[in-house]
Amino acid sequence: MLKRHLLLASVLAGTFAITACSQETQDKTDAAAESAGEDAAANTEEAAANTEAAAAAAEVAAQEAGAEAAENAEVAGVAATNALEETGDAIAEGTSNVVEGTASAVADGADAVADGANDVAVDAEQQY
Repeated sequence: MLKRHLLLASVLAGTFAITACSQETQDKTDAAAESAGEDAAANTEEAAANTEAAAAAAEVAAQEAGAEAAENAEVAGVAATNALEETGDAIAEGTSNVVEGTASAVADGADAVADGANDVAVDAEQQY
């Protein structure tokens, strides 16, 4: 009978040990699952914050790129205007030089014609 009691006591002790172990395992599993859930939530929040920060940075970069493009277009417009103005000045100066040269050549030609006419008149007077 003692053996039976010892055997029964051993079986009960083993059952209690398994039950206690199962409860401890369950508690640890629950704690690990809860911790994993908290970590996942924290990671999700961090990812959302990072995504929001990246979107804000992209928006700022796009605004800066737009402003820089507008500034570059303005600079290019000013440069084009200056180039056109300088071209106009060069054309006006060239035209003035051509007109001045033509007037000088006409004046020189007129002087030559007058001198020639004068020479003809002098020769005519001497012959007649």
